[in-house]
Amino acid sequence: MNDISGERAIAVTHGGVLRELYRRACPAGSPEISIQNTSVNVFHISEKGDKWIIKKWGDISHLQEVGVLEDSFGGDKTSA
Repeated sequence: MNDISGERAIAVTHGGVLRELYRRACPAGSPEISIQNTSVNVFHISEKGDKWIIKKWGDISHLQEVGVLEDSFGGDKTSA
């Protein structure tokens, strides 16, 4: 197995997977906002993998910059 500490990864996934990742980072909490389609969610995971921090959740600023309305996408309404 290769050592991947310090590496970055990108995952393209559905809302259900994102909800589970959120639960891993915040076991006692729930997302404050819905997950919109194409949103950016950033997690920082400690080297040991025992501490997860959410750096960004549901960020759609890249859509607003190009004039796409937030509600023009369905998104995962069950994620909030």
